Amino acid sequence: MASRGGLIAAAIIIIIIIAGVAYYYTSKSKPSATSTTTTAPPTTSSASMTTTPTTTSATSTPSTSTPTSTTSPAKTTTTTSRTTTTTKTTTTTAKPPVLPKGVHVIEVSKAVIVVAPKGVEIPKINTHGKKLIIIKYQVDTKKTKPPEKCVGFSSIDPAFYRNVTIDALIMAGRQETNPQIREAIYEAVYKLSNEEVPILWLGQYIFVRTEWSWLHGRYYNPVLAERFDLLWEDKNAPNIDLGFGGYKNNATTFVDITIGWPQTFDPAANYETFGWAIFHNIGDTLVTYWKADTEHYIPDAAVAWVHDKAGTTWYFVIRGGMKAYDPWHNKVYDINATDVLFTIWRIARLGLDPSWMITQFIDVNASKVLSEQEFNKILASGNLVAEYKGKVAHPKSLDELLKFFGYNGKTAGVVMLKLYKPYAAILSILADPFTMVIPMKYLFDNVKDLKGKYAEALKESNYGKNPSAWAKYVKPGEQDPTHLFLNKYPIGTGPYYVADYKQDSYIVLKYNPYYWNRTLWYKAPYGSNGVPSHKIAIYLIANDAVTRIQLYKSGKGDVAAIPLDRLKDVKGYKYPGKNFEIKVEKGGLTLDIVYIVLNTLKPPFNNKLVRQALMYAVPFEQIDQTVYSGYLAPLYGVIPAGLLGHNDNIVIHYKFDLDKAMELIKKSGIDPTKYSIEIWYNQGNTQREQIATLLQQTWGQLGFQVSVKSLSWPTLLSKTEKGDFQVYIIGWAPDYLDPDDYAGPLLWGGTYFSYLSVTVQG
Repeated sequence: MASRGGLIAAAIIIIIIIAGVAYYYTSKSKPSATSTTTTAPPTTSSASMTTTPTTTSATSTPSTSTPTSTTSPAKTTTTTSRTTTTTKTTTTTAKPPVLPKGVHVIEVSKAVIVVAPKGVEIPKINTHGKKLIIIKYQVDTKKTKPPEKCVGFSSIDPAFYRNVTIDALIMAGRQETNPQIREAIYEAVYKLSNEEVPILWLGQYIFVRTEWSWLHGRYYNPVLAERFDLLWEDKNAPNIDLGFGGYKNNATTFVDITIGWPQTFDPAANYETFGWAIFHNIGDTLVTYWKADTEHYIPDAAVAWVHDKAGTTWYFVIRGGMKAYDPWHNKVYDINATDVLFTIWRIARLGLDPSWMITQFIDVNASKVLSEQEFNKILASGNLVAEYKGKVAHPKSLDELLKFFGYNGKTAGVVMLKLYKPYAAILSILADPFTMVIPMKYLFDNVKDLKGKYAEALKESNYGKNPSAWAKYVKPGEQDPTHLFLNKYPIGTGPYYVADYKQDSYIVLKYNPYYWNRTLWYKAPYGSNGVPSHKIAIYLIANDAVTRIQLYKSGKGDVAAIPLDRLKDVKGYKYPGKNFEIKVEKGGLTLDIVYIVLNTLKPPFNNKLVRQALMYAVPFEQIDQTVYSGYLAPLYGVIPAGLLGHNDNIVIHYKFDLDKAMELIKKSGIDPTKYSIEIWYNQGNTQREQIATLLQQTWGQLGFQVSVKSLSWPTLLSKTEKGDFQVYIIGWAPDYLDPDDYAGPLLWGGTYFSYLSVTVQG
């Protein structure tokens, strides 16, 4: 059997070849408050589809019968308008077979996929020489909650849309390890997301960013924000008073003028770009990437790792000497393997927004902490596999393993993570900032309900061998005391710590004198004498675009979130009296997308024909040109160009067509004049405000009464995750480099399966 790490590396290499040409500006993770830019390849050729029912009206109730229907990586090209080609249907002389209830057939580029309930007989399917992939399932009705009781972006997609056929495809894609079969499955997911449109896909961003020319060292990673201690400035950069706290923007302070506010300072609950950018600078995850290199995972909190041959049991050796600094009480905590497991276990226990990336793949209660001696005995069998930077080994001792990774320092125990099934992208998930290590004792020292119970909690868990015992101390949900505490008092082990903040005004980070990798700061240009070039990093919040531009031009920020249609106002601007100017860089495709979420639990959005009509009533070209200044490329489904499964040859290429939209409205049977639609966007995002205004005009022409409203970023996320919305506009940046990171959170309807199988013929 091929090694798990080999599969991961292969997937990442494909992604890097296709999408790695891009640069990136702001932050990371899931729903994104700010907009960047990207260019995707609109393909004008169409694909043939065969013998299958294709469109049905989607409902939000769980069912074992639902609709049907795509992708492969495409080269990136810049475009400024949507293509007008639609999917063609091949006519055949043979009469299509009559499909039993619940059976759906989806033809993609190299395969025909049949999705059906377990026990249902499948008629003979003409595959036209392609592979036949059969996915059989049985819904677990006990675990599957009604959509209205789910949480958006966590236990269901943000549209609260349930389609059991799509859910079976998504789960099959997660468990499949063959890259060719995975590609076919995700093509089918892409195709269905295009036909069902619970989300209206607006486009994929072309990279663009801006900075003053005194700033150096910038790099692009598609999943992680830049680390401020890896950037530096000219020593004669201006020295500008920021007007609060005595802070100045100068050569030793990095200032980002941005919009919004983090959803929360608790990493276990945060699922948006702003927060993840902060966590990447104040925390350490088990593994990480070095700058722009996403081909190789490198040690961070873990100094070495191995897995079993099945890829379901992973062992991480924890770095010794790593400390967390508590700035609120001026205290330092030593980190060990128990802290790491507690961090991951707590994410699952809280069950908040990003928890699906843990709960779907890792059985946290079957995971445990091991001593180095216990781990040595397991290694002695020689049955574990170590993979690092393209090399593979079968170490038989801890010393041999550490030597393979080039590490000769102290260790602090071993964490064993038990996966439900092998998953190719597990290391990429463990590199995500929401998994940054939190010292367990910090919470037990400061949370009122837990004070004095740390030793008790350790003993009851048998020192990390029975983590389920911690359920006594941590509660699910937003009212958990540890969550409420961390939301106010963040702590971390990384290069910086949160020193001060004022909501909606600023966040101040200062360099961490206890950071384990301070040796980096003894080398120019990153620092000198163990102090980074950037001693301080500040997020300066200015939700008004005009204000941001004024602050930026004054030199109060090194970088800024500038609306694309205002880039011309700052490009080439020269700082008075100094030889510096504002630069604007443009690149290829990022993996960031922008889209419109419809609440499919509410009429008329529970009617597929209405959703398709609204898609045809989106003025794509006007949005691209007017709002994004030509920096938005077409996107026709859930998976962006550059990831496995994207294939524009097999989907509908929607274009702005009000006549077509009216035709679909009539077919849907609704009276649009009886519906009022309120479109939300996050405050300060002028691009989404413009989109909402354009939609107000075009959807109004269909007869709907449309209004527009802005909400603060945390309020928008809080309301929409509970299903308290009609329509909102939002963006998505990748958590990790796999199509499941789009298909899962954006399209999975919360269906669990007691049985799921994938068989391949041909």
